[in-house]
Amino acid sequence: MGSENVTLGGWCHLESPFAVEAMASAGFDWCCLDMQHGTVRDDDVVGLLQAVQAGGGTAYLRVPGTDAPLIGAVLDAGAAGVIVPQVSTPEQARAAVAACRYSPDGTRSWGPLRPKLATARPDPAVLGAAACYVMVEDRAGVENAAAIAAVPGLTGILAGPADLALDLWGDPYLASDPRTVEVLAPVVAACRANGITAGVFCGTGNVGRWHTAGFTMLAVESDSTLLLTAARRAAADARAQLGDA
Repeated sequence: MGSENVTLGGWCHLESPFAVEAMASAGFDWCCLDMQHGTVRDDDVVGLLQAVQAGGGTAYLRVPGTDAPLIGAVLDAGAAGVIVPQVSTPEQARAAVAACRYSPDGTRSWGPLRPKLATARPDPAVLGAAACYVMVEDRAGVENAAAIAAVPGLTGILAGPADLALDLWGDPYLASDPRTVEVLAPVVAACRANGITAGVFCGTGNVGRWHTAGFTMLAVESDSTLLLTAARRAAADARAQLGDA
């Protein structure tokens, strides 16, 4: 696996431009702005994309679903691509891809907004090749991994191990359990067979485990978790010092 193009991502739940810029400048290869489980909303997108750019990063948007107008809007705002959650069938994957592609390959409407800042005549071929990742997050998605990965125009599959563990074992905290990692082996195999990227949300301390399993697009951790972890550690350390005193 030494020659693979491995990328590390920072997950952005917070709609704060400064927090997003900090994540983008921290050394991640890409950042995901989360509109599904984060506090990012439509009105925040342009400013947060600018923050990622200021931090020197590449920005993807996790949209809430396969809503074609929303997908088109965030791409027109300048996102490098989208991550579409809870895809369990090839039909859902095709809908996600179609929302990212212009005719005759999809249904996306022409209307570049921020891309016009770089050139007066944005290239449809370039903009229409925006990254489209879908998330496989349940038993059905894993069972359909081969068919999903074979959808033309798909950039990759990003596994959602917490939702998968919830579906399989009733416990999202088994996201990086060896059983969950093993269950996702067909996703890696399907991605390799179709020449697309296999990604996963790792969580702190689990990057090596998921890379060993064959995933190369590795979301390391979210800003909200990093903030909470550091804040709780600082508070506990301060209380411990007072106790020692």
